Amino acid sequence: MTEGKRIDFLVEELQNDDWVVREDAAELLAEIGDPRAVDPLIKTLKDDDWHVREAAALSLAVFAEPKSLDPLTELMKDEKASVRYAAAIGLSSIADPRSCEVLKKALEDESPVVQRVAKVGIEAIKRK
Repeated sequence: MTEGKRIDFLVEELQNDDWVVREDAAELLAEIGDPRAVDPLIKTLKDDDWHVREAAALSLAVFAEPKSLDPLTELMKDEKASVRYAAAIGLSSIADPRSCEVLKKALEDESPVVQRVAKVGIEAIKRK
């Protein structure tokens, strides 16, 4: 299977009925690292299943693509701490000053892991 066909196949799998398949597809898109995966992964941040949203956010962290800034910022409101954690990692990898406010707010998140990642993200922005 050529690289292009592999990407197309995985993008299609992001729509699979089985959340495990969607989660795996999101993770594999990050492993391949092809920037054509960014837009489909951004759409996947709205998946009904939190496992898939988390995987998509972590995958977007690999790309550190500025156009994922707003969708990841919105994901910081997710009810699941693991999704907020993944979104904070994505924002930290982008290290855009526009995410500073949401990361500062995350310093008071109920999850200590989200707090820690937010702190690292703020530090990364200051170093940039």
